[in-house]
Amino acid sequence: MEQIIHHYAAYDLWANTRIVERLQREPEAVLDRHVKSSFPSLRLSIMHVRDAGNTWYQRIFGLPALSFDDGIDSLLKMGTALADKAAALDEAMLGGTVTYMRKEVKHTQPRWQLLMHCFNHASYHRGQVITIMRQLDLGEVPNTDMVAYQRLLAGR
Repeated sequence: MEQIIHHYAAYDLWANTRIVERLQREPEAVLDRHVKSSFPSLRLSIMHVRDAGNTWYQRIFGLPALSFDDGIDSLLKMGTALADKAAALDEAMLGGTVTYMRKEVKHTQPRWQLLMHCFNHASYHRGQVITIMRQLDLGEVPNTDMVAYQRLLAGR
Protein backbone atom coordinates (compact mmCIF):
# COMPACT_ATOMS: atom_id res chain seq x y z
CA MET A 1 0.00 0.00 0.00
CA GLU A 2 2.84 2.39 0.82
CA GLN A 3 4.20 2.37 -2.73
CA ILE A 4 0.74 2.97 -4.22
CA ILE A 5 -0.08 5.89 -1.92
CA HIS A 6 3.31 7.49 -2.54
CA HIS A 7 2.75 7.06 -6.30
CA TYR A 8 -0.72 8.61 -6.16
CA ALA A 9 0.53 11.52 -4.06
CA ALA A 10 3.29 12.28 -6.56
CA TYR A 11 0.88 11.88 -9.49
CA ASP A 12 -1.67 14.21 -7.88
CA LEU A 13 0.95 16.93 -7.46
CA TRP A 14 2.23 16.43 -11.03
CA ALA A 15 -1.29 16.68 -12.49
CA ASN A 16 -2.14 19.77 -10.42
CA THR A 17 1.12 21.36 -11.50
CA ARG A 18 0.33 20.81 -15.19
CA ILE A 19 -3.10 22.41 -14.77
CA VAL A 20 -1.85 25.40 -12.76
CA GLU A 21 1.13 26.09 -15.00
CA ARG A 22 -1.16 26.12 -18.03
CA LEU A 23 -3.79 28.33 -16.40
CA GLN A 24 -1.19 30.81 -15.15
CA ARG A 25 -0.78 31.90 -18.77
CA GLU A 26 -4.40 33.08 -18.91
CA PRO A 27 -5.67 36.52 -17.88
CA GLU A 28 -7.67 36.79 -14.67
CA ALA A 29 -10.84 37.42 -16.68
CA VAL A 30 -10.57 33.97 -18.28
CA LEU A 31 -10.03 32.29 -14.91
CA ASP A 32 -13.19 33.96 -13.62
CA ARG A 33 -15.37 33.61 -16.73
CA HIS A 34 -18.71 32.00 -15.89
CA VAL A 35 -19.41 28.54 -17.32
CA LYS A 36 -21.90 25.76 -16.63
CA SER A 37 -20.16 23.26 -14.38
CA SER A 38 -20.15 22.05 -10.79
CA PHE A 39 -18.21 25.21 -9.96
CA PRO A 40 -18.89 28.12 -12.30
CA SER A 41 -15.35 29.11 -13.26
CA LEU A 42 -11.84 27.76 -13.62
CA ARG A 43 -10.73 29.63 -10.48
CA LEU A 44 -13.64 28.35 -8.38
CA SER A 45 -13.00 24.80 -9.56
CA ILE A 46 -9.32 25.06 -8.61
CA MET A 47 -10.20 26.62 -5.24
CA HIS A 48 -12.62 23.77 -4.53
CA VAL A 49 -9.91 21.16 -5.13
CA ARG A 50 -7.55 23.16 -2.92
CA ASP A 51 -10.08 23.65 -0.12
CA ALA A 52 -11.23 20.05 -0.15
CA GLY A 53 -7.59 18.94 -0.04
CA ASN A 54 -7.05 21.25 2.92
CA THR A 55 -10.02 19.75 4.75
CA TRP A 56 -8.73 16.22 4.19
CA TYR A 57 -5.20 17.30 5.12
CA GLN A 58 -6.56 18.46 8.50
CA ARG A 59 -8.53 15.27 9.05
CA ILE A 60 -5.90 12.80 7.87
CA PHE A 61 -2.93 14.33 9.67
CA GLY A 62 -4.64 16.05 12.60
CA LEU A 63 -3.07 19.36 11.66
CA PRO A 64 -4.52 22.88 11.51
CA ALA A 65 -5.79 24.20 8.21
CA LEU A 66 -3.25 25.78 5.92
CA SER A 67 -3.97 29.34 4.82
CA PHE A 68 -3.76 30.55 1.25
CA ASP A 69 -4.52 33.51 -0.96
CA ASP A 70 -6.92 33.09 -3.88
CA GLY A 71 -4.25 32.64 -6.50
CA ILE A 72 -4.54 29.44 -8.48
CA ASP A 73 -0.96 28.57 -7.52
CA SER A 74 -2.25 28.01 -3.99
CA LEU A 75 -3.39 24.59 -5.26
CA LEU A 76 0.28 23.70 -5.63
CA LYS A 77 1.07 24.83 -2.10
CA MET A 78 -1.73 22.60 -0.81
CA GLY A 79 -0.70 19.73 -3.07
CA THR A 80 2.92 19.94 -2.00
CA ALA A 81 1.98 19.86 1.69
CA LEU A 82 -0.27 16.85 1.12
CA ALA A 83 2.27 15.01 -1.04
CA ASP A 84 5.07 15.62 1.46
CA LYS A 85 3.00 14.29 4.36
CA ALA A 86 1.77 11.29 2.36
CA ALA A 87 5.31 10.43 1.23
CA ALA A 88 6.42 10.24 4.85
CA LEU A 89 3.83 7.59 5.77
CA ASP A 90 4.81 3.97 6.20
CA GLU A 91 2.55 0.89 6.09
CA ALA A 92 1.63 1.12 9.77
CA MET A 93 0.67 4.79 9.51
CA LEU A 94 -1.31 4.17 6.32
CA GLY A 95 -3.20 1.34 7.97
CA GLY A 96 -3.91 3.39 11.08
CA THR A 97 -7.39 4.76 11.47
CA VAL A 98 -8.53 8.35 11.44
CA THR A 99 -11.67 9.52 13.19
CA TYR A 100 -13.32 12.74 12.10
CA MET A 101 -16.68 14.48 12.17
CA ARG A 102 -18.66 15.43 9.08
CA LYS A 103 -22.11 16.99 9.39
CA GLU A 104 -22.27 15.90 13.04
CA VAL A 105 -21.60 12.26 12.14
CA LYS A 106 -18.48 10.52 13.41
CA HIS A 107 -16.51 8.51 10.83
CA THR A 108 -13.52 6.21 11.33
CA GLN A 109 -11.55 4.94 8.35
CA PRO A 110 -8.03 3.79 7.53
CA ARG A 111 -5.75 6.68 6.57
CA TRP A 112 -4.97 5.13 3.18
CA GLN A 113 -8.66 5.18 2.21
CA LEU A 114 -8.96 8.86 3.00
CA LEU A 115 -5.85 9.66 0.98
CA MET A 116 -7.20 7.67 -1.98
CA HIS A 117 -10.47 9.58 -1.71
CA CYS A 118 -8.60 12.89 -1.67
CA PHE A 119 -6.57 12.00 -4.77
CA ASN A 120 -9.62 10.63 -6.60
CA HIS A 121 -11.67 13.71 -5.74
CA ALA A 122 -8.97 15.98 -7.16
CA SER A 123 -8.77 13.88 -10.31
CA TYR A 124 -12.53 14.12 -10.80
CA HIS A 125 -12.48 17.90 -10.58
CA ARG A 126 -9.36 18.21 -12.76
CA GLY A 127 -11.45 16.51 -15.42
CA GLN A 128 -14.04 19.24 -15.00
CA VAL A 129 -11.32 21.88 -15.30
CA ILE A 130 -10.24 20.30 -18.58
CA THR A 131 -13.85 20.43 -19.80
CA ILE A 132 -14.13 24.10 -18.81
CA MET A 133 -10.90 24.85 -20.66
CA ARG A 134 -12.38 23.27 -23.77
CA GLN A 135 -15.66 25.21 -23.33
CA LEU A 136 -13.61 28.40 -23.23
CA ASP A 137 -11.68 27.34 -26.36
CA LEU A 138 -8.34 27.42 -24.57
CA GLY A 139 -5.50 25.76 -26.43
CA GLU A 140 -2.76 23.51 -25.13
CA VAL A 141 -5.00 21.62 -22.72
CA PRO A 142 -2.67 19.45 -20.64
CA ASN A 143 -2.95 15.69 -20.43
CA THR A 144 -3.27 14.82 -16.75
CA ASP A 145 -3.98 11.10 -17.12
CA MET A 146 -2.12 8.89 -14.70
CA VAL A 147 -0.79 6.81 -17.57
CA ALA A 148 0.87 9.95 -19.01
CA TYR A 149 2.59 10.46 -15.65
CA GLN A 150 3.65 6.81 -15.51
CA ARG A 151 5.04 6.98 -19.06
CA LEU A 152 6.98 10.10 -18.07
CA LEU A 153 8.49 8.24 -15.13
CA ALA A 154 9.40 5.34 -17.40
CA GLY A 155 11.14 7.74 -19.78
CA ARG A 156 8.73 7.18 -22.66
